[in-house]
Amino acid sequence: MSGSVNAPTDTEQDLRVPHLVDVPLARAVEGYLRRLQELGAVEGPGGAVGLNPALAPVLEALHHLLAGGEVEVRVTRRGLPAVVQELGARVEEATREVNQLQALATFTLTTTV
Repeated sequence: MSGSVNAPTDTEQDLRVPHLVDVPLARAVEGYLRRLQELGAVEGPGGAVGLNPALAPVLEALHHLLAGGEVEVRVTRRGLPAVVQELGARVEEATREVNQLQALATFTLTTTV
């Protein structure tokens, strides 16, 4: 009797290897996500891309909120008003577009931003 461990199945191996998936996005959602990237939400060279460290506490707060917790958000220094307004308008446009597409769809779509 040997002490060898069974090799992982093909399915188990597939779960560990990253795969590209096709996710349909409303055009406005794609534009919003692209703009976030342009503004520095993610940074680093290819193969070493990561979330901007300044966003880590915001994302952690979001996770706590979604997990049933309560958070407090405080802006300590205001950003450029034109960019803040642009991003807010992009969120509104993305939400409107997703809702319009959802009304036309024969299946359930994913949510907006």
